[in-house]
Amino acid sequence: MEHGLIQDFYGTQRARRSQMPLMSHIHEGLAVILYTGASLQAMRAFCLHPLVQSDTDLKRQYAHITQALEPIPDGAFVLGLAMEYRSVANEYLSHQPMPPEGIRLSPLEEVNAMLVGDKVQNRKDFELYHAETHERRARLAEYFQQWCQALRIEPLYPRLKEMLQGAAWSNP
Repeated sequence: MEHGLIQDFYGTQRARRSQMPLMSHIHEGLAVILYTGASLQAMRAFCLHPLVQSDTDLKRQYAHITQALEPIPDGAFVLGLAMEYRSVANEYLSHQPMPPEGIRLSPLEEVNAMLVGDKVQNRKDFELYHAETHERRARLAEYFQQWCQALRIEPLYPRLKEMLQGAAWSNP
């Protein structure tokens, strides 16, 4: 259900800079989440996160999502995970300074697993497509490293990146 919602939302859209299909972000993030052994609910909520990430998308999509998930017994729980993801992820974005207390992780392991999937995928794409050309490349490199350190996956990141680069959907 959740994969279908994001598929409908993204359609055939591509990332502006890399021209990769936006669904690649979902598929690669799911691969990382699966690799780390996270729950099915974490994977389902990861599919929803772009639908609720920004205030504009949340306002447009919330009623549709709740209606679609209403008949699913744990649908409210999965949507709750996506909302908690939104809260944590939006607290520290690349254009903001590091909070004095550091990056706040979620008390919910499913949400932290979603963050791992998102940050690994985004960092991989940044390094692959933008590390040499992006006008804010130094700041973005620092930002992704800070997230990976906070999530305690910095030593694992090279292996996850290699796994994603070898996947079929990474080379459409």
